[in-house]
Amino acid sequence: MLITVSPEVSAQMRPPRALYPKGFKIGNSLGRPGMRELQKKVLRDALNLLTQNTRPGETITIEYPEYGEQYEPPHVKKLG
Repeated sequence: MLITVSPEVSAQMRPPRALYPKGFKIGNSLGRPGMRELQKKVLRDALNLLTQNTRPGETITIEYPEYGEQYEPPHVKKLG
């Protein structure tokens, strides 16, 4: 299980499952510092994915409005 803030980059690593908390900044995979309840919620959601029938390599996107200002991760240039 991977919690990623940059799904395009993470897809290159081919994790078995990934959670993308949409709009979170790099370094804030679980939420901003001091946002204990949000951090626990993201972690619980990630662990819950282990019990769901997800496709191998699937990235599940969940929005957390309580995070506040949204961030758009950088796009990856495809080679070739």
